[in-house]
Amino acid sequence: MEQAFLVVLGAALTWAFYFLQRRVERRRTTEVIERSQKLLALKQGLEGTGTSLGDLQRFESGLVGKAQATVELADDYLARAEEVVERGAVEVLQDDEFTAQARERLLFADAKLRRVVAHLREHLDADGQNAFDRSHRAWLAYRDRHALFIAQSYARGPIRSLIRAVTLESLTAAWVAELETQLGNAE
Repeated sequence: MEQAFLVVLGAALTWAFYFLQRRVERRRTTEVIERSQKLLALKQGLEGTGTSLGDLQRFESGLVGKAQATVELADDYLARAEEVVERGAVEVLQDDEFTAQARERLLFADAKLRRVVAHLREHLDADGQNAFDRSHRAWLAYRDRHALFIAQSYARGPIRSLIRAVTLESLTAAWVAELETQLGNAE
């Protein structure tokens, strides 16, 4: 009797395991089918727009480059903010050295911008260079006006020149990241 019970129990467990396995396999099959359908739709959409996988990879690398530049800039600002907290805001604002450092970082950002602009221009034809030069001049004018506006939003005193230099540096770093993305596409 005990053997018959074990046989029936083994058969029931085998039967239950079989149906459980079929349910799991069906779920995996359904997931694979759905994923394949999504990939097919993506492929058809890419072909319809004339976009290649390489184009998407270049776009992704450009976004990653911009994100990295933003993170580096944010880290730098965080370090400066920590210095302000450590030294005290009043002391920092009265410290011409702090403003001089901000202006020096702006000079470095401007130098990098000049290098990137020169390198980018090498990859453009005459019409492209003319269009880029007009765009770049307009961006430089915007950068200066925007930094002045931001600085003027603060009370008078030494903070204005510090805010203006930091804003100019921030805008310049963002523009350099944008141009480097374009340069990556040109190369």
